[in-house]
Amino acid sequence: MTLAKTLEDLHRLINRQWAQDSARLGISHSEFEYLRAIKAHESDRTCQDEDGQHLQDVVTAMGIRKASASAMVAKLELRGLVARIPCRYDARAQHILLTEKGREALGRGEEIYEAAAKTLRSQTGGQGFSMLAAVLEVEGSSR
Repeated sequence: MTLAKTLEDLHRLINRQWAQDSARLGISHSEFEYLRAIKAHESDRTCQDEDGQHLQDVVTAMGIRKASASAMVAKLELRGLVARIPCRYDARAQHILLTEKGREALGRGEEIYEAAAKTLRSQTGGQGFSMLAAVLEVEGSSR
């Protein structure tokens, strides 16, 4: 099997897992990606402020258009998954922060990847899974 075929199979497995579990978990893959990007950069300090990142930071991290990010952040805010607070140094900007509900939703999304890893382990066997994890140099691959 080629690396490209293996990656395709992994992608298919994860997509299938999201399709099965996203409604039950109450978070779409797109929402998960935004929450992940916000969390990954939540310790960023912009404008010498201690409150997190701006919308442009999300745009840059995800490689998306600002209008798309703005619409999704508004949706996430309406669902109570993120909060926006004004920047003290730039009246035009707001900081985007995960709420506790957003952290919980992010955790539920991570469960989908955990389930996919378990499925992959059962399909490849322990040794095959260990070999794949070693090749990918994944920490905590015993999950």
